[in-house]
Amino acid sequence: MVNRPKVVINVAQSLNGMIAGTSGRRVNISSDEDLIRVHSLRAGMDAILVGANTVINDDPKLLVDQSFAEVDKQPVRIVVDRRLKIPGNARILDGSGKTIIYTSRNGGKLENAEIRVRNESQLKIENILSELYDSGIRNLLVEGGKEVIVEFIEAGCVDEFYLFIGNVLIEEGGLRLFNPEKEIKNIMRDVRPMERGVLISLDPHYLLRSWK
Repeated sequence: MVNRPKVVINVAQSLNGMIAGTSGRRVNISSDEDLIRVHSLRAGMDAILVGANTVINDDPKLLVDQSFAEVDKQPVRIVVDRRLKIPGNARILDGSGKTIIYTSRNGGKLENAEIRVRNESQLKIENILSELYDSGIRNLLVEGGKEVIVEFIEAGCVDEFYLFIGNVLIEEGGLRLFNPEKEIKNIMRDVRPMERGVLISLDPHYLLRSWK
């Protein structure tokens, strides 16, 4: 078995199962209590990974906000951006932390980012994880978006999965996280009430078995 980092998925969704609004519009779902949890989770990670659409729609910094949690060293920021379409003014390119972009597009440049050009086979999740492990990444937090999360699930490369369900309903046409083709039961490991929501720990291995 190929060595890879421990992978933790963390995502927030609305009461009606949406993780974003129409056209990927960012919606504030997490409560202050959940933000403390998220930033404490980030603080224990070597790296945080998202897809290009998350950068374009949400423009996250992907750093630990020290008003929520303390950290000595910020995690590496990783973006899977096959067409290298994220804007040059994205906040992950602000130089406040290391940023790695995985892409299949040759010749592209972005300031304050290490561009790793790989072919489509090398951009499979398993191969990216193997490369990250070889570069010293032992713990990886995946924060989205939907396509990236599904790739990790289908690759069987998820060790922990946290789903915060917030006290909000998002309009029809929003982005739904789960669209299974069949009924999936008994995938919850734990449920914990939180401020303005509930935190659910899913069993990623059972989720994978049921997904296929």
